[in-house]
Amino acid sequence: MKKFPARLASWEDIERWAKEGAWKVLEENWRPDVVVGLARGGWVAARLYCDYLGVKDLVSLKVEHWGVTATPDGKAKLKYGSSYDLGGKRVLIVDDISDTGESLTLAKKYVESRNPAEVRTATLLTIKGSRFKPDYYAEEIEWAWIVFPWNFVEDMINLVGNILEEREAVSTDEIVELFKELHGLDVSKGKLEEALRMAERRKIFKFREGKWLKA
Repeated sequence: MKKFPARLASWEDIERWAKEGAWKVLEENWRPDVVVGLARGGWVAARLYCDYLGVKDLVSLKVEHWGVTATPDGKAKLKYGSSYDLGGKRVLIVDDISDTGESLTLAKKYVESRNPAEVRTATLLTIKGSRFKPDYYAEEIEWAWIVFPWNFVEDMINLVGNILEEREAVSTDEIVELFKELHGLDVSKGKLEEALRMAERRKIFKFREGKWLKA
């Protein structure tokens, strides 16, 4: 089983981090004409930056890099761009976190190719040692896999899948304890079971005799 640090982020964390980043933008008296949110992780953060900065235009780019939880899926690649005219605009690109930095690097290159007046970047968090440091962010942290609220179920499925690579079946209580041991992650039994029931309905896992196993 892979062992790595992970951290649960709450909706309160998200709001606080976005506000801290947005205040830094406001303190520089700079206002973007358009915010570009990176799908999928950057969408909520981008919408919050729009709210705090008073920006009406929000567009999306899809950059893929991370595959299974905490496992890089090759190099970052642009899956789709945008038909929005960025020419002559002040653009703020927003993602949830700058980890390897590849997604933001690729997104910035794409936006710059669309002839904007200026491009800046923002995230909620950045990882120490990331090759790309955003212009605005709330906190710089040591590497850990951040379980954001918008990918909680996806991450629970992948983290449990990691356990089931070596265990044929495991109970919810055992998963809770293994999460603490492997990741320092304290997940409530109720929230975990809700996520696993969704996975069961999607035929990813099945529940037999008090244990979870691969479907």
